Amino acid sequence: MPKGSWGFEPGAPGSSESIGLIEENDAGSTEPHNNLEGIALAALSSVAFGTLAVIAKLTYRIGAQPVALLAARFAFAAVLLALAHLAMGRTLKIEPKRAIRLMLLGGLGYASEAVLFFLALDRSPASVVSLVFYSYPLWTGLMAFALGLEPFRWRLLAAFIIGFSGVAMIFSLPESGLVGPLLALAAAVAVAVFFVVAQVVMREADTNSAALWTATGAMLALTLGCLVLGQGLPVAALPGAAGLGLATAVAFTAMYAAIARIGSSKAAVAALLEPITTVLLAALFLAEALTWRVGIGAALVAAALPLVATSQPATRSASSDARRAPTPVPAPPTRRRPQV
Repeated sequence: MPKGSWGFEPGAPGSSESIGLIEENDAGSTEPHNNLEGIALAALSSVAFGTLAVIAKLTYRIGAQPVALLAARFAFAAVLLALAHLAMGRTLKIEPKRAIRLMLLGGLGYASEAVLFFLALDRSPASVVSLVFYSYPLWTGLMAFALGLEPFRWRLLAAFIIGFSGVAMIFSLPESGLVGPLLALAAAVAVAVFFVVAQVVMREADTNSAALWTATGAMLALTLGCLVLGQGLPVAALPGAAGLGLATAVAFTAMYAAIARIGSSKAAVAALLEPITTVLLAALFLAEALTWRVGIGAALVAAALPLVATSQPATRSASSDARRAPTPVPAPPTRRRPQV
């Protein structure tokens, strides 16, 4: 008979088959709640991320440069996350190796994706870049399945197809060069790697610490980039950078909490709300037109979310159990009489 959900061998000292079944049922009863909560957190994260493009465009009008604005964005985000950390009575102390891993995740993972995305926007229309970039949920799911982090689920695959079709309806693909789309594809793969690695990192870090140290790593990497490129930020652009930092702090915290509950592939599908948010805000604040394609695309993306919410949860593992429930203390072994 297989191991119980807590990793006890049936019949081992201090455990029994009935104990293992009770624990599994109790933990399993929280799965629907965790699933819906995770979808809501992923949706919140995607909406927060969706505000970034509009805030950035408004700030660019003041004369902000991309890398400098990104560095200021993550500086504000790191400060806000640190203040929130302290306000909750948490210590900023963390194991050095864990902090380094999280900062590398932010500095090499998320910062590189952000730079690739902005470089793509510099070379191609936003519609082309967005269409290619928002293929990243597909790459995230494929990586998670291939690496054995999550099981293959047909319902989730259907959500991928429906959601990506919705994004494709929103953005047209005019004739343009290949450099921009290739950079956008590189950004999509980079953010997919970020999602998958974040799922692994979340096994050993809480969501608030992960958000704080990831933002810190991105800030350090982008500040170094500013120094190398000689870019600066106008004082008038600081309010925009602060807005980007606030949105990033909310998005990072919600994203990590979502990944911890539902895994990277589900969180990535829910993140398809991000382009919908961007399009709607662009219509409100940048006077960009809304079309029938946008309406149909938004409806398709919204239709994908129930499929994500009702798909089977990821296979239970020791790491997921550790995130969702306290580690049980096995009972002391019973003394056995020697067999004659």
